[in-house]
Amino acid sequence: MTDVASQPEPEPPEQIVLEDKARLSKSILWGLQTAAYCQFGPDAWGSKAVPFYITSNPYIARQYAYVVLGYLRDCLAPNSATPIDLSHPVYIFDLGAGTGRFAYLFLKTLLMICGVLRKDELKICYVMTDIARSNIDYWMRHPFLENFVEKGVLDFACYYHAEKDPNLHLRASNRSLNPETVHNPVVVIGNYFFDTIPQDLFTVKDGKLLEGQVTLSMDKSDMTEALLPTDPEVIRHLNYTFDYAPIEQIEGYYPDFPELHQILKVYASRFENIPFQFPVGAFETIRFFKELSHGRLLLLAGDQGRCTESQMQQFEPYIAKHSSFSLSVNYHAIAMYFRHCGGMSLLTTYPEPLFVVVAATLGAEKDKYPETTLAFRTHIDYFEPNDYLKIVNCTETQWLEPTLESIFLILKLGNWDPVTFNHFFERIRELVPKAATEERESFVQVIYNIWDRFYPINIQDGAFVMNLGVVLYDLERYPEAIAFFQRALDLGYENEMIYGNLAASYSALKDFSKAIEWKEKAESVKKLE
Repeated sequence: MTDVASQPEPEPPEQIVLEDKARLSKSILWGLQTAAYCQFGPDAWGSKAVPFYITSNPYIARQYAYVVLGYLRDCLAPNSATPIDLSHPVYIFDLGAGTGRFAYLFLKTLLMICGVLRKDELKICYVMTDIARSNIDYWMRHPFLENFVEKGVLDFACYYHAEKDPNLHLRASNRSLNPETVHNPVVVIGNYFFDTIPQDLFTVKDGKLLEGQVTLSMDKSDMTEALLPTDPEVIRHLNYTFDYAPIEQIEGYYPDFPELHQILKVYASRFENIPFQFPVGAFETIRFFKELSHGRLLLLAGDQGRCTESQMQQFEPYIAKHSSFSLSVNYHAIAMYFRHCGGMSLLTTYPEPLFVVVAATLGAEKDKYPETTLAFRTHIDYFEPNDYLKIVNCTETQWLEPTLESIFLILKLGNWDPVTFNHFFERIRELVPKAATEERESFVQVIYNIWDRFYPINIQDGAFVMNLGVVLYDLERYPEAIAFFQRALDLGYENEMIYGNLAASYSALKDFSKAIEWKEKAESVKKLE
């Protein structure tokens, strides 16, 4: 028998412990999270690559708008349990509004479809909120949002989930919202919000509740003199483990929030040896807006999460790290909270943990909200945001040679989504010159539908606007192509290619002096490059 040589197991890297066995909701994690978003500002969704597409496309914006319309119909119905006083606004709060793209798309759709209410006196004020003031400043300067502000249907506020102050200050109108100044039911939208604010962790052993505690560390080799433990860059390097410690008495765990103890008792009776997260930050947020609206609200929220008992039983705590971090949300507990408060909750029929959507109301039970329920079942449950994401992903990777008609249908399904158009850009260019006249005319309208759903985040988005012009050029709509190239320039997108496109367009129109002018600009830029 010969000896077999083997490599010794490598020594694990030496660790620096940043936090030892802390209650999850009290961990330093949340301070790092706040610091990250305040430091990154709008770059969080650009260079820092915080995910946002699934919550910021035209498809989900239309879905949410129709559910809100259903809720408004219920509130305006005779003998409504939560009636609207038409002399005061209905406030819609967008929590952690991110780039502002969802707000833009949602408002365009809601204001269009609200015409069916035939209530000219209905006042709507959409309030974009964030903890990072740089994000609010960015929205207030964004040219695509200006019109909504001028019409008085859009405002901005700084909101922090743990803030005890009952006032929200509206930046554009310089007004304060509190329980005395809010007279109507409110709508609260929380997409990718609850998964970024504090949660607790528990498990059950022999019918007794145990507290989850987190230990945070990082490899010593990753710790440099420039990297302080309070620097949000630490998030990328974090290692974590969870332990559990007994709780003496459930009733005293949330001394200022006794409603939560009922939910914990239910869990203690059902989930033996199963860990579960408890979205205490979400509950604090819901309570804030419950008090602001005198217990009359609609919540629409979407996150990675779990909402059925079978999903709860398959859960293991996990921290998803990117430039910031996120945790799966226990929507099962949130739905239970609304029911315990005398409200109702709606979850989709086939929820997937990757992205769960919930609609829930406070103020009355489910039978008082038939239009809200119908809209949720028709517009969200029927084909969920996650279903649409799967379609978008497969169009990019599997639809190698779709027809122009197939592209038209997928664009129509997605409510003229610019991202989907971008997937098919080269294929569209290949097909439109060969298309029949009727198809070519249809695609001109497609370009304008796509433009109507476009919301720029940075200068590089000008490339997309230029591509809209390129397709119009291919369709021989030269003046319209020039208009889109100019829009790209207005966004600050300037390079040899766009100048060359302008030169080609003017040449096709036989305006040779303009063509030479833009060609010379293209050549001068090329020399600089």
